[in-house]
Formats: sequence, structure tokens, C-alpha cells
Amino acid sequence: HRLIRRQRQMCIRDRYITKATDTDFCAIYEDMQQQFPYVEIKAKETFLTFLCATDYHIWLAKDDQDGKTQNVGYMLVWLDKVKNLLWLEYIAVFKEYHNRGVGSQMLRALKELYPKAKGCFLELEKAEPGVENIRRRVAFYTRKGAFPLNIRYFYPQRTGALELDLYFLPFKPGLHSLPLQEAMHSIRNAYHTLHRNVPHARDLLRRITPLAA
Repeated sequence: HRLIRRQRQMCIRDRYITKATDTDFCAIYEDMQQQFPYVEIKAKETFLTFLCATDYHIWLAKDDQDGKTQNVGYMLVWLDKVKNLLWLEYIAVFKEYHNRGVGSQMLRALKELYPKAKGCFLELEKAEPGVENIRRRVAFYTRKGAFPLNIRYFYPQRTGALELDLYFLPFKPGLHSLPLQEAMHSIRNAYHTLHRNVPHARDLLRRITPLAA
């Protein structure tokens, strides 16, 4: 699909991606509560603080058909400017637009929205035998070029933590690995920014370690 850069928005055929407004975010947050586990969603006030004080961006994908504009998907992204690396915190397609290629289009648009970024981190549930939706999700990202990092990783929840697999989706041609030190540095930056309000985040950060080769 041909991407055309516009001021604060990206066109993909009859769809475009733009910065979410305050009104948009209310609809997005309501949908997040339907599509993500409660313990994985930050408080609305936390997101609003991020938007004002950090390089945190909420992108909304819209579809123009027959003169009508519909919201079709969204991404919540934090940019680690120190390392030029993205953290894709949340990505979702509104249910009525599932299986229409919206997720793939949004991922491709990320490369154009952040042309200086080397790629983005993806926090994925561990694939388990018999859990088909997780297997499909992991397969979706690996088809796009994402690869797992050799790191034991924990995602802070409101209470406790979830052990996830940390993947990296490169944006630059020929980038097939990410130096361990660079990844660990960005993890610390993300924890200090995205999870600073989680009381046990510091303890969890100490548990994130490289896995034995």
C-alpha cells in the first residue's frame, strides 16, 4: 500500500492514521476495557499525564467510505528518544473491522510515523500449546519480521506481574538483531517512564535479566 505523509496524519488508501483527540481517547479507552485484561490497562489519568509530559502518542486509524468516517483501530506508543526505539504498548482493531488488514497497515505506518526509529518492542504473551489466539498473535508479528529477545521479561500489573516474551520489530533494512546492552537500557528507560506509578516496578526491574545462551 502506498503511504503518503501528511501533517500529523498518514494516509493508507481510504484509511488514514492521525493523532487522537481527547474525544477520540475516550472512545479508545472504552474499547481498551473490552479488549484488554483489566490488570494490563493503566488508569485514564495516567495516560493523560503521559501525553502531556512524555513522548507518548496515541494514534487513531480512520476509514473514509462513502463520505463517512469510522474509527477502525488505534496504537499507543512511547518513543525512547535516548535510544530511538519505540515501545508499542497497545495496538487494537475495533471488533467490527477485524480481519480486514487494519493491524498490518498500522504496523507499516509506524515506520513512516517514526522515520528515525530503529524499530519497536513488542510485549507478547508466551505461546502455549492449545491457546490458538496467542499462537496466531505471535505468528502475526513474526511474519512482519519481529524476533524474540533473549531476555527474561516481566510486565508490571496493578498487582503482581506477568512474565512475557519481549520481541523486537526492526524498521531498518538488514537489522536482524538488537545488542543486549541497548535493549536492557531501553527497558530501564521504559520502566522509569511507563511504570513509574507501579509500587513494585523497581523490584520487577531487578528480575529482568538476560537468559543463558
